[in-house]
Amino acid sequence: MQAQTSTPVSRIGLKVVLWGLVVLYTFILPDVIFVYRAIVGFFGQDSAGKVPVFIVGTVGIAYVVVVLLTQRNLKNLLFLIPSGAIAFLIIRLVSNPNKHIHIPEYVLMAWLLYAVLSKDYKGKGLFILIFIYASMLGVVDELEQGIHPARFYGLSDMIVNSASAMIGVFTIMGLKKYIATDWAWTTHLKEYRGLLWLILFGLIGAVIMCSYLFRVQASKAFSGVYPIWLWTWNILFLIMTPAMMVFYRRTLQKYHQISETGKVSGQRPEGITARLWIFPLLAILFYMHALVIYVSIFGVSFI
Repeated sequence: MQAQTSTPVSRIGLKVVLWGLVVLYTFILPDVIFVYRAIVGFFGQDSAGKVPVFIVGTVGIAYVVVVLLTQRNLKNLLFLIPSGAIAFLIIRLVSNPNKHIHIPEYVLMAWLLYAVLSKDYKGKGLFILIFIYASMLGVVDELEQGIHPARFYGLSDMIVNSASAMIGVFTIMGLKKYIATDWAWTTHLKEYRGLLWLILFGLIGAVIMCSYLFRVQASKAFSGVYPIWLWTWNILFLIMTPAMMVFYRRTLQKYHQISETGKVSGQRPEGITARLWIFPLLAILFYMHALVIYVSIFGVSFI
C-alpha cells in the first residue's frame, strides 16, 4: 500500500517545492540589485553594464547548442529571432544598464513557471498562462521595490519585465516538443464562476491601484493621496477571497481525495488545468492587494 501511494505524494511534494521556488525567487528579486552594485564596486560601471549582455549572449549560444545536440528541427532556431529582437530593443531603448539585468531575471522566471505549471497542465494555452503569470509577478516585483530601501516603483520596469518574460516563453517554445492538445479544459471554468468574477474584481482593482501608487510615489505620502474608496476595494477583495475559497471547498476537495489505490479520485486533467488558471492568479492578486494595505496601515514609505 505504501509503495502505491508514494508516487502521487512525491509528485505533490515536487510541485510544492517548485511553487516555493517561484515564491522565493519573486521575493529575492528586489535584492539582486545589490549583487549588481557589488559588481559595479569591484569592476566599475562599464564592466558591470556588460554583465546582462554577456548572460543573454551565453544563454543564446547555449540554446543553439541544445537544439543541435538534441537533433531538434533547425526551425526551432527561428525562435531566437524574436527573442534577440526583444533583447536588442530593451538594451537599445533602456539607457540604464542595471535595468538590463531584468532580461535574464524574467527569462528564468518564465522557465520556473513552466517547470511547475507543465506538471499538470493538459491542453492549449500554457504559454499564454506562463506569460500572464510572469508579467504579473513582474508587477509584484515593482510593488515590492516600492517599499524596498533604495529601490523604485516604475512602469518602464514592468514593461521590461513582461518583454523579458516573452523571451523566456519563446525559448521554451523552441525547446519543447509539440504535443497536439485542445481547449477542452475551458469547459471546467464554469465550475468556478464565482471565483472568475472575483478575479475580475481583483484585477480591475489592481490596475487602478497600480496607477494611484504613482501618485503616492510622487507625493511621498499615502494618506490623502490614495483614495478611501480604492482602499475599501482592496479590503473587500482580501475579505472575499478566503470567503469564496470556503464556499468552493467542496469543489476543491474532490480534487484532493486519494483513494486506497493511491490514485486521486475525480481528478480530470482538464479540471486541473482550469484550476491553474484560477488559484495562482488569485494568490498573486491577493498578495498585491495585501501589500498595499500593509503600506497604508503601517505607514511604510513608498518610493
